[in-house]
Amino acid sequence: MVGQGIRPMLEIPCAKVTSCLTLVLLICFETVLLSTVSDCTKSFYVHWNTTNPIFRIDNTDHIIDVNKGNIPFEYDQVNIICPTYTPGTHEEDAEKYIIYNVSKEEYDSCRITNPNPRIIAICDKPYKLMYFTITFRSFTPQPGGLEFQPGQDYYFISTSSKEDLHRRIGGRCSTNNMKVVFKVCCRPDEASASSNSSGRESSTSISSIGTSGMVTKNPLHTSQTTVPPFIQTRPTQPAYSKTTTKKTRVYDKHPNEVVKNEELTYSYGRQITPSTLLLFYSSIILGLLVGL
Repeated sequence: MVGQGIRPMLEIPCAKVTSCLTLVLLICFETVLLSTVSDCTKSFYVHWNTTNPIFRIDNTDHIIDVNKGNIPFEYDQVNIICPTYTPGTHEEDAEKYIIYNVSKEEYDSCRITNPNPRIIAICDKPYKLMYFTITFRSFTPQPGGLEFQPGQDYYFISTSSKEDLHRRIGGRCSTNNMKVVFKVCCRPDEASASSNSSGRESSTSISSIGTSGMVTKNPLHTSQTTVPPFIQTRPTQPAYSKTTTKKTRVYDKHPNEVVKNEELTYSYGRQITPSTLLLFYSSIILGLLVGL
């Protein structure tokens, strides 16, 4: 009898199922690692206007520690956000600034003596959202780019006044304490000590942002950029019937608002979070398992 005693058998691809499950576990593990690395870097937001409480002389919120607790080749970022006003606000009542990177002596005296100071940001368009992103990296492939060496302090001030945007003595640096210090961590001799106390240091952070416009810290991977949230940090100005006279400057003719380099740029776009990657990879693996 042909075929007698032969029973149909159901083949179970155990090897394939085991291999796919192993692949799923590996992808989940890599996603967790990616999430851990992404949380190492921080993004700070500084609203550069006189109503921001970090510029008050009765606190030290204007002294900001960066790159603390980061692994090698991971760098914090700061977004300096210019004052923004609603249409109808008279231009003479809008705050405008030029922000400079200066020496310790210039920082203390609010007096820029360098004939060619390094300009960090130009906030001269009060009706347009403008911000400048700086990455605190210790090297740059671009000649003349910004570099921030570990263990060094970097001083930013604005000596602009209501009457003179290009003023280099006094200005709102003197009247409103418009200056910040970025302390870059860490020197080689401090790195080992910092790693031993990283658990305690990681629990210390600047207060989260609120409507007051204080400096904030948010996790942000340096390979991705996001648009900082717009927060009204100044009282609403009353509308004026007086027509604003358009002022033409040399840099109004350029299509770009700032000089774009690797360390000082506008930032747009959305970042892909580790949870999104995990969902994407899990969907692919689930499809493979169903097809077996």
